[in-house]
Amino acid sequence: MMIRIAMLGGDELVRRGLDGMLRTLGGFELASVKDRERSPIDIALVETYGTAADDTTLARAVADPFIRRVAVFTWNHHPGLVHEIVRNGVCGYLGKSLTSAQLGRALRAIHAGDTVVAPAVSAAANPDVRIHGELEQLTTRERETLAHIATGLSNVEIAASMQISLNSVKSYIRSAYRKTGVQSRSQAVLWAVSHGLSAEVLERVV
Repeated sequence: MMIRIAMLGGDELVRRGLDGMLRTLGGFELASVKDRERSPIDIALVETYGTAADDTTLARAVADPFIRRVAVFTWNHHPGLVHEIVRNGVCGYLGKSLTSAQLGRALRAIHAGDTVVAPAVSAAANPDVRIHGELEQLTTRERETLAHIATGLSNVEIAASMQISLNSVKSYIRSAYRKTGVQSRSQAVLWAVSHGLSAEVLERVV
């Protein structure tokens, strides 16, 4: 039995890469969501990183009667946010750093009815628990904003990149500064770089 996978959001490079991984694994088919009424989608993978604050792709996928299961598939993967992400019908939180074998196992488990977070990070396995704890206090939008600051973007450029208003950017910056204890943009850059946030944006672009 073929498990039908659809990718919602994400660029062509990611889509082609996913198609290649699924072909290598066997037992999966990268399907078009446009054909879902004729052939329902078993698992819809949704990229949430870099989307506008009012984007409804994830909610619409969950509500779609022709999509059986929905999982977030993203570069911006933080297991500490599992309770924020895996709710309201979302049954998977998968990082794009997964190998083909890991992705295959995760997708099969989701198809079987499990809720899956992969890769999962435990305190025992992570040598830098403090950094992860500090990252977990930030929302996805606050982390993304700090990551863009670390790459040298202005507030106007950040708003354009994230497809949100300038006021929203300023709000995320204020809340991120408050949570991290930084008081200036230069301090924010140092904090973001030391916590690996700038690499997230660079990895997203590459």
